[in-house]
Amino acid sequence: MSLPALSPYWAFLTLPLILPFLKSTPPPSREQILPPDTERVLLLGASSGVGRDLAHAYAKRGAKICLFARRKDALDKVRAECVDLGATESDLLIFAGDVTSTDDLVKVREGIVTAWGGIDTVHILAGLPSTALLLELAGVSLQRPDGSSSSSSISSAAKLHFTDMSISDLPSSTGLAIPTKEGLDVVAAEARALAEVNYLGTVLALACFLPLLASTSVSPALHHLSSVAATVPAPHRVIYAATKAAGLQAIESCRVECEGCGVRFFSFCPGTIDNDFRLKTAFSQKGGRDETKLPIKHAWEGLLLSPERVTSTILYHLSLSPAPQPLIPYPPFSWIPALAQPPKHLVHLPWMYRFAFMVRDTPLGWGYIEPSARKKYGLIGRA
Repeated sequence: MSLPALSPYWAFLTLPLILPFLKSTPPPSREQILPPDTERVLLLGASSGVGRDLAHAYAKRGAKICLFARRKDALDKVRAECVDLGATESDLLIFAGDVTSTDDLVKVREGIVTAWGGIDTVHILAGLPSTALLLELAGVSLQRPDGSSSSSSISSAAKLHFTDMSISDLPSSTGLAIPTKEGLDVVAAEARALAEVNYLGTVLALACFLPLLASTSVSPALHHLSSVAATVPAPHRVIYAATKAAGLQAIESCRVECEGCGVRFFSFCPGTIDNDFRLKTAFSQKGGRDETKLPIKHAWEGLLLSPERVTSTILYHLSLSPAPQPLIPYPPFSWIPALAQPPKHLVHLPWMYRFAFMVRDTPLGWGYIEPSARKKYGLIGRA
């Protein structure tokens, strides 16, 4: 007696029942490999902002935390807050110093080795903002001509002219609006101050801690707090964007150079965070331009990130398995090593900034994204 032939449609009907059994087993998460309450964490730039928020989060998890920043009084305050959140004094290391000082960085590294024998997670968080327009920083303003005076002896069809600068050291007949030496000195001082922290500090931290990280942890990870300004051009961010881009490329290039060392590299590029970071300056730590406090009311305010969302995003990505996972977790695709992907090394938040990064050099970039950036920062209507 022969059995009835099965219709091929039955195979499609049973496929959803079979697929769960064929799916490849995901590799263990980093938190399975390295329990959070045993993690040894270094926060470079822990006195305020995201560094302080991460210190609080790690304190709740019971991790060992090393706090590093320039201001000792601010670090002592963060330490007390961590203790209130559950951390023990013996699990907290405090070092006041400068991320651009090799002496200070070596002192921190030696202190960590003495106290813990090594490190599991390094966060490079120290940074300085610059929120002035480049030419206004130099003493020149770009505005619509009012018709009362000409900013140049040469006729120009440009909609905006450089104006509002003292030109006492130039013949008055020229009518030129150009930066004085004093104005250029201001730009130079601002650029050097930001480059020291945002770029040089990043490079020194990489060189100082990466070998220790790779050789003393079962699941080493390095996180660099960058910015969307490092990947998408924006006004009021010329010096800041340039120095953050330099730091980001240092991290990314080091990731490529050190492939195979076992360290998980993670660069995070958030948009505007609802904290006081923009109110710092390179010299006084206050007085910056905070667009969230200005009467610029546009839809971009929906993109403002809460500190809690930033912290949880960083911790989530660091918790992922460091091992590559199949892009399609079903055979035969899961058997092909070339189709396995590592965890993301560059993350934008919100996701729209990743899209902006991808299309910035297309007509959509200069036709929509750049005008939207000018609108966000209050420059709409000038051009």
